[in-house]
Amino acid sequence: MLGAGGCGAQAVHVDATPVRFDVPVSGELLTRLTWRNRRGQTRGLKYVVDGRLERSISLQGFYRLTPEAADELAEVVSSSTL
Repeated sequence: MLGAGGCGAQAVHVDATPVRFDVPVSGELLTRLTWRNRRGQTRGLKYVVDGRLERSISLQGFYRLTPEAADELAEVVSSSTL
């Protein structure tokens, strides 16, 4: 039982790049993007077929882009016009 006060959890805000849906990401870049979890395990996207992401399930979870992948993605986003 959590009681009247609930679990005591609070939302955490961090400054980050806003989510955008107007910037296309090339299929070539999709195959190069890599993430790392807290244990240091690195993985790429699954379900990339012919340069298209067919299922978004591999984007779910608590992973952080590797520095190299983050730099590549930042370049794509910064080079697009609003």
